Amino acid sequence: MSEPRDPGSSRSDTESIPEADSSLNEEPQLSKPRIENPFPLIWVGWWVTVITVSDQAMISPLLPNLLNYFGVDIQYGGQITGAYFLGAASMTLIAGVLADRVGCRNVLVAAISLVAVGEIGAALAKSFGLFLAARTLVGAGSAAASLALTTYIGLHIPYKGRGKIMGLIGTGFFLGNTFGPFLVTQFVARLSLQSLFIGLAILAAIGSLHSVYTLRGDPPHDRIAGSWRDYRSVLKNRGFWGLVIVQSLFTFGVMGMIQFFGEWLESVHGMDTKERGVVFLIGGLPILLGSPIGGWLCDKIGKKPFFVAVTFLLGSVTCVLPYIEQNVVGVIVLFGAVGFVAAGRYSAYHALTTRLIEEELLGHLLALRNFINYLVAASGVTLMGFVYSSSETTGYIRMGWVTTAMLMVSIPFLIRMVPGEPVEEEA
Repeated sequence: MSEPRDPGSSRSDTESIPEADSSLNEEPQLSKPRIENPFPLIWVGWWVTVITVSDQAMISPLLPNLLNYFGVDIQYGGQITGAYFLGAASMTLIAGVLADRVGCRNVLVAAISLVAVGEIGAALAKSFGLFLAARTLVGAGSAAASLALTTYIGLHIPYKGRGKIMGLIGTGFFLGNTFGPFLVTQFVARLSLQSLFIGLAILAAIGSLHSVYTLRGDPPHDRIAGSWRDYRSVLKNRGFWGLVIVQSLFTFGVMGMIQFFGEWLESVHGMDTKERGVVFLIGGLPILLGSPIGGWLCDKIGKKPFFVAVTFLLGSVTCVLPYIEQNVVGVIVLFGAVGFVAAGRYSAYHALTTRLIEEELLGHLLALRNFINYLVAASGVTLMGFVYSSSETTGYIRMGWVTTAMLMVSIPFLIRMVPGEPVEEEA
């Protein structure tokens, strides 16, 4: 009579039954929420997301201000964002291991504190080199905070409730990208760059203290040996490399264009700091619609076909934007179109990513993916700075065509290497 009670076991001896029952009893407890009130977690996650996303998004509209302050040529402007992503890449793989050893909450608190230290360093920096070092710290802290926050949610929130939690926290991402550039430009126009960085440091410190006092700790694990074996399994996945190539080409081109968009607005359209902020605000509003509409469309027509279509559409638009030099309304419309399409493609991108590998290895896949993308972003924006500075009159036009070429080249990799939906899903 013991076998029916333990259908997953191939043995019927009495000693094996308690072990099977014990393991079966432990699994459901991992899916139960370990915190009764998720609001503090949502608030901390939203706060951290808004700060880190706004910090990254502010560089483009403030690039002319930063270059003038440090007396640096435009060709080195890409190094500001490059340093940020270099710090993010260096921390991406380490943060997961640290979370296993010391707990996600402790890593989250340390990461937000590192962001605050980096912001203070940026405010006090008297040379461009010291400013880049400070931006590296901010990038490292932001990447670690993102990974620790996601892992913390996975440990403390049941699977069926994670979507709502992540969705509420995710509103901070779109709000930071949409309103962050506008708010920081108005702030700097009235005060100074140093005041902005000090303000961001204070906000980050508040987030760190709030995490300490409102989030409960989580037990550390020791899975380092298994983690490295799992990383090797991910590296053997053909679909992983397909999406890495596609996203790397996207990041290299589009990130570079966005990085120098503010500088282009000043040099070609003569816009001051406040005016650039308004352009980023109005042009960024379509981002709020791009993600949900893109998610709905990719569910309707299929993730992979939708991804191919929006990649082609984005490549068709990026080469046109730099030619609009006399029509500010046209610039805003096309900038909004780029943001709308780019936001829409991310729904399909993340959906395709989640079915590349078994669920227990997904965290390792995401860490490796982010690590490579951060490295590509760091090198991409740096090299794009030299493309932009190669000509005072056609530099941004060249960037547009480079971006278009990269997006078009990525399509064959997407079609041939990335698996689409199985037949059952499409039916």
